[in-house]
Order: sequence, then C-alpha cells, then structure tokens
Amino acid sequence: MGTDIHVYIEQKIYKNDNPLMTEWISVDEWIHASYFVGMGVREHFWTDRNYLLFAILADERNEYNIHPISLPKGLPDDVSPEVKNQSDKENEDAHTRSWLTLKELLEYDWQQKIEDDNNEIFPLEALVIPFVNEFIPRLSEIDEPENVRMVFWFDN
Repeated sequence: MGTDIHVYIEQKIYKNDNPLMTEWISVDEWIHASYFVGMGVREHFWTDRNYLLFAILADERNEYNIHPISLPKGLPDDVSPEVKNQSDKENEDAHTRSWLTLKELLEYDWQQKIEDDNNEIFPLEALVIPFVNEFIPRLSEIDEPENVRMVFWFDN
C-alpha cells in the first residue's frame, strides 16, 4: 500500500477591493455528481505519487533526510468551504494536512543536492521535474505568489 497526495488550489481575493478584507477561494473546478456523493474536483492540478516530493512539501516519507519546505501546518484557519468539506469527507483516511503558498514554493532551494542509494548526487529539482517545471508555473498564472496556495494532505 502506498501514499497518495490530495492537492487543492486556493486564491486570496479582496472583498470590495479592501485589502483588510480577504478570503481564500478554491480555484479547482468542482462538479456535483451522484457518484461523488456530493462535490468532487473534475481535474486536480497535481496527483502524481512522488515520495521525494512528499518529503520536500511536508516531511512525509522522508527517507533521505531532505530539508522540507515546512513541517505540516494542518488545514489553514481560513480554508475555502469546498476544501474544508473535502477534508472532512476524507476524515480519518487523510493525514498530514498542510498548505504552502506559491511564494514558499518559489523560494525553496530546489538546487540542494541529494545522494541516492547508488551514491549518485542530484539536485532535488531533477527528481521532481514535472512539479517544478509544470505545476509551479501553472500556479504562477493564477495570481501573485502570496495570493496562491496549495492545500494538501496524504492518505495511505
């Protein structure tokens, strides 16, 4: 049995153009279908199973002592209702809930080196190419780095 990641993308918006009144909204495309028993996401931004990436994001399955971007933070207090409902629905199956802003992803040192089991040394970026070269740029198209975050958790 392996570990999977569940990723949801949120954007911070300003209510009535007031910078003091903000909320996070889900930018995922949600659909209502009977086979989901409620709401579900039509297409996730990220679903790949990559344990090195899991270690980078939240110290999950960290067999190589990778310095993670952050230790797990739990769900954000201001999480969007759709993501909160999804988290509640997955309840006990989900673990290691966390979130990272695009700013945190961009500031991470993806060039730090890791030694594999064969004593070969690689920059972390080379081991998570789709995440760095496709996912992060896709998030960058949504808004400014401090206004975009990924909320995620794992299940076994």
